[in-house]
Amino acid sequence: MYTDIKTLFPERNVTLTSYFLDDSPEFQHGIKRPMVIICPGGGYAFLSDREADPIAMKYLAAGFHAAVLRYGINEYAVAPGPLKDIAAAVAYVKSLSEERCVDKDSVFVCGFSAGAHVAGQLGVFWNNNELLPEYDGRHEDIRPAGMILGYPVLDLHASATHLDIGIKPGALPENIDFGQKHPKMPLEEIFVMDEAEGRYFIDFEKAMNAYIFDGQYTAEQEDFYSLQNQVNGDTSEAFIWHNGDDGLIFPSNSLSFAEAMRKAGRPYELHIYSGGGHGVSLGSLITANDKYQLCPHCESWMDLSIEWIDKISGHKDKILAAIPQ
Repeated sequence: MYTDIKTLFPERNVTLTSYFLDDSPEFQHGIKRPMVIICPGGGYAFLSDREADPIAMKYLAAGFHAAVLRYGINEYAVAPGPLKDIAAAVAYVKSLSEERCVDKDSVFVCGFSAGAHVAGQLGVFWNNNELLPEYDGRHEDIRPAGMILGYPVLDLHASATHLDIGIKPGALPENIDFGQKHPKMPLEEIFVMDEAEGRYFIDFEKAMNAYIFDGQYTAEQEDFYSLQNQVNGDTSEAFIWHNGDDGLIFPSNSLSFAEAMRKAGRPYELHIYSGGGHGVSLGSLITANDKYQLCPHCESWMDLSIEWIDKISGHKDKILAAIPQ
């Protein structure tokens, strides 16, 4: 295996770590492999290691190349910055088609939570000249073959606005330890007083969206980057999964996007798992940090996504065709 670390935008701390399987003369020699580019979640304020290399290793074990994109976060999360990050990542791995045996027609983008918002943006905006003018005339260089979206942020109106993080009565917003206090979003917009309980809750929707828009934002901005509103006949195919009891990023994100795909006549696969919360990653002991991240009933999403990639890319068929009879 060859590991390549590419700095895409040094001024924004954007890197792509790619894991390329060797083109061994012993098996599957010369067969170009699909590539999966993974965007970890973290509410645009950090990048989760639990949704990075462990995911890449699973796709590598399936016979695909894999990469982890560390896109712009915090002050570098302002749209359309992360969209440009993932566009550059796709263009880069496609440019290595011959050198690293990448099937450039089978480059997939995968994201979790806010990372799925990044991946989903490319799926709907890949041929948008206003947002991506630098690819005018060569949009195929950045077109993803499909999107794998895990508990995705897609509808910017559909995240928790009354999130309980255990704030005690009497605690003041300026003293509360909460990692997503955007400097340009007033604290009174992020912290919501529940008069009945006499304590603050979090408007996570506003806290997260502030990073996308560099502070306060308009309804028009929120609507534009709610990706179900941008699905059209050119949107990439999608594999979507969500836990039904996700109380942070509501399952309606996935449901509304799937319905938009249906209306546009675009292929999609949707799995809503009974129960389960947010941020489970693989759902197994490999990525669990506490008991709430263990989600055995949703572990099947990974195998299902591998089958989905095989179906779209025809990778298994290419291998079978190359095996002497």
